[in-house]
Amino acid sequence: MITTYGFSIATTNKGLRQPAIDAVLKWLSDVHPEEKRTNTTPIKLRNSSNDPIFRLEVLEQDPNQAAARGTTITLMVQKRALDFDLRRTLQPTKAMVLPRRTIDRPEKRLAQLAAEIVGLFKNQDANELVRPEIWIAKDENDGQRLAAFAEAPSRRLPIVVETTIGKPQEIVNATLANELAGIAHVVQVRSNAAEIAFNEFYGARKISASWITVFWPGGIKAENFFQQDADELVKQLIAASVGALANLILAPPKKTVAQAQVSSNEQGDEIIELKRINLELLQENAALEENATLTDMLSAQKAEERDRAYDQLATFLMMDQDKSYLDKVSDAAAYAQKNLANLVFHAKAIESANNSHLMNGRRVYSNLVELNNLAARLQRGDIDPNVFNIYCNQHLSNFAASISDQAEHRYALDYAIAWKGENVLAKPHIRCGDARIHFYHDKATNEIVVAYIGRHLRDKTTN
Repeated sequence: MITTYGFSIATTNKGLRQPAIDAVLKWLSDVHPEEKRTNTTPIKLRNSSNDPIFRLEVLEQDPNQAAARGTTITLMVQKRALDFDLRRTLQPTKAMVLPRRTIDRPEKRLAQLAAEIVGLFKNQDANELVRPEIWIAKDENDGQRLAAFAEAPSRRLPIVVETTIGKPQEIVNATLANELAGIAHVVQVRSNAAEIAFNEFYGARKISASWITVFWPGGIKAENFFQQDADELVKQLIAASVGALANLILAPPKKTVAQAQVSSNEQGDEIIELKRINLELLQENAALEENATLTDMLSAQKAEERDRAYDQLATFLMMDQDKSYLDKVSDAAAYAQKNLANLVFHAKAIESANNSHLMNGRRVYSNLVELNNLAARLQRGDIDPNVFNIYCNQHLSNFAASISDQAEHRYALDYAIAWKGENVLAKPHIRCGDARIHFYHDKATNEIVVAYIGRHLRDKTTN
């Protein structure tokens, strides 16, 4: 399991526990609405008024690879503080080698949750507020204050400083400040006076509009970033935050049981040994629980696949009993659009099916069912996108991976669809007697878009 994003923050105001829990549950409701949850997205919640630990765990399938992405949010009431911990993890679901993606920038709604918690806790770092927005230095006093803060020995978070004077476009903006909430202080220096005051404090040109400077805590040398986008900068800061996360060892929820009486003459070394054994058991139990959750998710996926297979079998049996069932290609296309959830049906596909007046709908539907099954495997990561056409050739009779050069150059409009702001060609196709099914594979999202269902389109054989 790899942690790809995370941060922790604390407050001495323990009364903020319930508002923080409310913010987390609101995030859960927005991102995973109860009416849309399935067994393939396990959600575990530990939440009790007399339990010092609140914990939410969400596990969801990564559509781009054979892995599951976990989100774990923990609130712990300690003796002197209330701790909040947020982590995103990646864990493989198969015994296979996957690309090691160590860092992920948080999704917009997750970054918003982080910003809400940071704003709620009002945590202090070297006497400066940890804020989810940009800190603006606009005059000489701000520049001196910022320089003193950069040198504060008790500071624990890095500071990102961008001088915006004369810059056509700012790199450090509100969106970036949201993404780095709880991870770094984000500062814009917006005046020459502030920049001069800051650099005079050091007696050297530490900040400039020509680069972005990160002042790391603990006396580590400042680092300059010259690139014109924030991606590498943000990933390095998130990586540093992940590296600073402590191992969470959580006690199980308290149970109402009779407490064993410990004799007053127990030896101290025996107590230490018992504590060590208990810690090992907790760690082992956490690992077993994680594996069980992953197994439950995969079992739910298999159950959903089985249910879909039963539905498809029932449809085919109905075809045999009723000779008119799904006879028309238009009926087959409409039924497929309703029931085959792994395919995207373009409006052109439905329109062409309605205009075809063809009567081999069952054959069209059976091919769409097989294409839907392949699309499901593609989205789960069982099939590499680069070899999807090979799998189609193996499982679909009369499949062609492309169209002729003449068809592409002379009749491109016949094969074109508007897709996400672009015109793309639906070249792969399945021959179903007089009918043709053309589809487009969006490799950026692994969506299979059914673009055309109807009569043979114009190609090199067309007069």
